[in-house]
Amino acid sequence: MGRMRSDRVLRRAAPPREPGTRGRPPRHGDEFVFGDPATWNTPDAATVTETRLYGTATARAWDRLHPRLTHRSAWVSQLGTL
Repeated sequence: MGRMRSDRVLRRAAPPREPGTRGRPPRHGDEFVFGDPATWNTPDAATVTETRLYGTATARAWDRLHPRLTHRSAWVSQLGTL
């Protein structure tokens, strides 16, 4: 488990390629904006726990999110799906 800044934007996995499509395949899917719940889909895992000190603690997890790959990124040469 970890925390990320609330102003971060991650990307979903690229959608599957349609047969007969030409050109470079997309590297990213839709945006996942931490500050905009309208961009979130249903979490892959979620849990709610009552804590003695903090009240209700909620944790949600989404699978296959990644930062936008740029030419300065360490993952730019990664081939295939992330």
